[in-house]
Amino acid sequence: MIASPATVRRVASLVAGALLTSPVSATPARDAFASIPNVTIAPYLVEGDDALAVRRSIDARRPTDAHDGTRVDAVSSWDMRWSWPRTRGGGCDLRRATIRYTATVRLPRLAATARLTPAERTAWDRYLAALMVHEAGHVAYTYDRRSDVLAAIRSATCATADRAARAALAAIDAYHIAYDRETGHGATQGASFP
Repeated sequence: MIASPATVRRVASLVAGALLTSPVSATPARDAFASIPNVTIAPYLVEGDDALAVRRSIDARRPTDAHDGTRVDAVSSWDMRWSWPRTRGGGCDLRRATIRYTATVRLPRLAATARLTPAERTAWDRYLAALMVHEAGHVAYTYDRRSDVLAAIRSATCATADRAARAALAAIDAYHIAYDRETGHGATQGASFP
């Protein structure tokens, strides 16, 4: 098999606040990504005695978006690796090319010691649901577009297949940049807290 080097792309970021609650409430995260295989939710712990303190905790611990260097509350990344078998003559069989896809969604997780009022918890739950919709939009789009990468490989030559795959990835990246711009990184979808 001929395999590409790892091709990791920054998929999504969320500038507004994002929190996963206790493991019981982590179910919305799993549900949002249930139809997409190989997605890992990678939480980072945040805490506070009220919504504003939780916000400060997020601001202090949030990751950096590899695409533009912006500090964000949540970020999704994905990895596509492609490969194809060699032929007996030393060439390649691009018709039998395959793609392996994985994604990671990095989100804050509310510490068990955090305290929110019932109204803040309601706002939190609404926000978490919107956040999952936004992040799942990024991950699902990329997952669904693996066929574009595969088609680019299969229509190329052995010498141009890797370059064709990378061009298809660039088109996928362009979509995600536009999606974040149009949704305000999820804010227009309700992803803001507090």
